Amino acid sequence: MIKYPSNFVLMRRGVKKLLIFIIITIFIPKISLTKSYKADFYYPNGEGPFPTIIMSHGRGGPSITYHKKAEGATRSGRAAIVLDHYTVRGTYGNKFQKFPTTVEGEKWREKDLINVLKTLKDKPKINRKKIILIGWSAGAGMVLPFISKPNKIEVPKDTSIVGAILTYPYTFGCYKNITSFEVPVLINYGKLDGNDGNPLSGYYCWKDKLSKLRDKILPVVFKEFEGAYHGYDLPFLKNRPKKCRMVQYKDGKGQSCMEFNENAFKKTIISNKKFITRILKN
Repeated sequence: MIKYPSNFVLMRRGVKKLLIFIIITIFIPKISLTKSYKADFYYPNGEGPFPTIIMSHGRGGPSITYHKKAEGATRSGRAAIVLDHYTVRGTYGNKFQKFPTTVEGEKWREKDLINVLKTLKDKPKINRKKIILIGWSAGAGMVLPFISKPNKIEVPKDTSIVGAILTYPYTFGCYKNITSFEVPVLINYGKLDGNDGNPLSGYYCWKDKLSKLRDKILPVVFKEFEGAYHGYDLPFLKNRPKKCRMVQYKDGKGQSCMEFNENAFKKTIISNKKFITRILKN
């Protein structure tokens, strides 16, 4: 004989389902499926439209440093957009303890840039014909697919990337198949950001790669800074001791150190300003 649940049991099940629905709806944070990043816009005085710099932070996550750099850009008459690839997605980068995988992080950055470029049509102060991309370390994962051949990602119509700056781009990006760049590029690197002379990592890898590019028509400037490690231009490292860790690379392990360097930091500001001024005049 089949026993059917009583009305009381059915009511209890219904209440239980309702409570579960309420808990999921109210207490579990929602991540936007269409916009899972933060973008802070900075504008100089005036109506514009202004040339615009889009910034992508390194693996360590967002910090006030990038916003200070954006404020500096506005003093030179440029708009700036600071992307935060982590916060909306969770606690990535929090106290330098949790990070996405390299491949996962790259996908986030590419998706975020495509999304923000599409929104620029609704920003009258942005000159979409004069976009400059800047990435630090893992932030190169946002920039490289949009400026290099092969496997280039197309930008939206009526949008033009006119130049790029990569500051100590990550070694994983150096392993990629890049035969040329489609825009002028400036690469900043500390000479000690090579993991104790390992020729397959950091400074050494990128310097060798650039020397082998086939297309020499567009300028690729490689700035080298004596005595500088990874993260040399991040002021929040100023009062911290040098910190090193072992990193697994494609062809072995190497030691990667981070330390602020005042002299290299100031020289980078000068070289960046000169580079940006030159390409915007072309």
